[in-house]
Amino acid sequence: MKNKIMVVGIGNYILQDEGVGVHAVNRLMEMNLPDWVELVDGGTHSYDLVDFFCQADNLIIIDAIQAGGEPGTMYRAPLEEMGLRPEENCTSLHQMHFIEAVRMVNLLGYYPNVIVFGVEPEVIDWGMELSPRVAEKLPRLTELVVQEINTLMAV
Repeated sequence: MKNKIMVVGIGNYILQDEGVGVHAVNRLMEMNLPDWVELVDGGTHSYDLVDFFCQADNLIIIDAIQAGGEPGTMYRAPLEEMGLRPEENCTSLHQMHFIEAVRMVNLLGYYPNVIVFGVEPEVIDWGMELSPRVAEKLPRLTELVVQEINTLMAV
């Protein structure tokens, strides 16, 4: 039996590039992936993801990440190397980012391997379409995620 791989698209689908993770997962849903790969539209409510994260051996998170690069720049790294930090002033469970969800999963005794694919957004504003610079990266992004899945399956 293969280790369970979960691919989670994070983001707000109605805020253009903020929804790149959800767009990527929707694209992956059109592909023929193995049964032990679960695709999850994580949306914006990361607290709801704690139960999902506890079920996976390997997590691939796809999200818009503002790291100061050119719009459309793609990043890939293990979560601990991304330099992402939990929200210090999180006042609501609905504000919780996926980083806090991973921290809660760890507190529950689960330690999935977490790889993050981030895309530098260009436009975060009302609208359901990705900006052209981010949209043109979507095929390559999903190709990289499939390569990651294949690498994880080979281990």
